[in-house]
Order: sequence, then structure tokens, then C-alpha cells
Amino acid sequence: MRLATVQAGGRELVVFEGPHGRLVDLAEAWHAAEVEGEAPATLLELVERGPDGLAGARAAARASAPGVSSWAPQDVRWLPPIRRPSKIVGVAINNSLIAAAAYRYFDEPAFFLKAPSSMIGHGEAIEVEVGYGLTHPEPELACVIAKRSKGLSEDEALDAVFGYSIINDITSPGLKDRDSLHLKIPAGIPGAESVSGWRELRDEEDRDIYLTYHARSKGADTFGPMGPWLTTSDEVDDANHLDVRAWFGDDLATVDSTGALSFTVQRVLSHLTRTMTLEPGDIVHFGTAARPAKYTLREMDITRLDGDLTVEIEGLGTLRNPVIRKES
Repeated sequence: MRLATVQAGGRELVVFEGPHGRLVDLAEAWHAAEVEGEAPATLLELVERGPDGLAGARAAARASAPGVSSWAPQDVRWLPPIRRPSKIVGVAINNSLIAAAAYRYFDEPAFFLKAPSSMIGHGEAIEVEVGYGLTHPEPELACVIAKRSKGLSEDEALDAVFGYSIINDITSPGLKDRDSLHLKIPAGIPGAESVSGWRELRDEEDRDIYLTYHARSKGADTFGPMGPWLTTSDEVDDANHLDVRAWFGDDLATVDSTGALSFTVQRVLSHLTRTMTLEPGDIVHFGTAARPAKYTLREMDITRLDGDLTVEIEGLGTLRNPVIRKES
């Protein structure tokens, strides 16, 4: 089942994909089908209701009652499927092409947080200031968590997924550079030797520490386009083998697959929930498609070049966003 959050007729609505690609009002269909209880007002509420909520939505969709409001896709404003997740968690450098350049091979996934306030919907504009410096797209698979999850095993992990969507993890290395620090640690400071494992040392006296903070480079306003659809997990045969394509303007820019990710969906969710409890509606995205067709990611600098950003993931739809450049 494909679900979405849209604005139509001045209202924010949950819709599902009906016949001929029409967007059908879930609340009206729920009422017309006489599904027990009130229809969920938001997709997050539907997720929080668990299996009973999804069963109700499916019953509403099957009923095909006449007179239920529906819209053509171009006649609505698309919003992020989940409007206010408690958190968005991304996986750093989870593509084998990029990971091959690492000084030390990653034994386990590394994570960052993306601000929920960064989210926009399909068709909405990514706004970037020229002064940010290099800023590029990162086309990625995302999932929405179905239930409160802590300490998942890899065998349990997929049962915690409500559905899958597309996210474009807009990233600004230019802002990241401005939010990075180099600390020179004097000899004799406890813990100074702890840097030795994760980077290449210049010499035996090298105790320098490099710190980078991603809050702005990943979480600036409009840096989280997501959607258009949230596709329920039962309709995705294997999230670890989906084709991912991205366009910059009219040019096919990257062609990749979630099969190129270093860590599978199950591995990511299992490792993440060892230390962080995931709540219903939380979003996890799994790492960028990076294999170039025409451009590398860094060549798609939206502070310098014009073009819409489009991401297509097999079976999940197409996310397209224009870019608006602003002078700082």
C-alpha cells in the first residue's frame, strides 16, 4: 500500500494511491467503508496504531466506495510522509565505493542525526545560500519505524519497519568545514593516546584530534526532501537490492543500488538500537547512492549549478525538488 501526506483544499490529509494513480482521501474512505473507530488524522497516528491501524487503512482502500474525494498528483501540495518524527538517523559513509577510501575499514555503522525541521515534501524547493559553499545531494533509501524498538536482533529488524520511502540527504561539506575543529593535545593529558586507532598518525608525537559537527551541514532548513510515498514494507521484496537512480537537471547523474551499501538494513537497525531507542514514526536512512553515471556527488554543487534534483528508487516512486539559490 502506498500512503502519503498532502495538502489539498486547504487541508492536510492522509491519502493512498487509488486507481489510475489518483490520491484518495483515507479519512473519507475509512468512513465510507464503515471501518471501526475514527480514521487516523496523520500518517504518524496510523503508524502508532500498529497492525490494526494498517488493517483499517487496507480495508478502506479495498472498499472503493463511490463519492470519496480524490485528486490528481499534480493538484496537491506534497508534504513529507511523516510530519514530525522524534528523530531522523542517517548512516555515514555506508556505500562500498566511498568506504573503500577509508583509512580504517568500518567494522560497524556510524550514525548522525538530521533535524526534523529540515524536511520538505516532493516538489518543494531546496533553498541553499551561495555562501554555504559546496552543497550536494545524497539519494538514499529511508524507512519509517513501526513500533518502539530497542535491542533488535538482525532477525527481528525488518519486523520493526512500517514502510520505505526516498530521502535526499542534502549535505554541505562547505558548512561542515566551517563547523570542524582541530585540537592539538599536549603530552601528558589523559586519553591523548586514544586518537591512535581511527586515523593515520604523522609521527609518534601526533596527538591531534579532529572534530566535525554535522548539525548544520546535514540539518539546515530544506535539507531533508522526503517522499512522495511511504510504501508499506510488505510491498518491498528486498530493501537490500533496490535500484537507485538520480538526475541533476535532465542528466542521469548516478546509477547505483542498495546492494552496494556496506551494511544492510537489518545490520543498521540492529546496531543502532543497541544504544538508541527508536519510536514509531522515526526515520532511518541508510546511505547514499554514489556510483557516478555523469557526475560524482561533489560535482553536483547546487550553490554553483542549476538543475532540479530527482531521485528514483525501484518500487518506491520518484522524488523531485527544484533548487533555489540565494545570495548570503
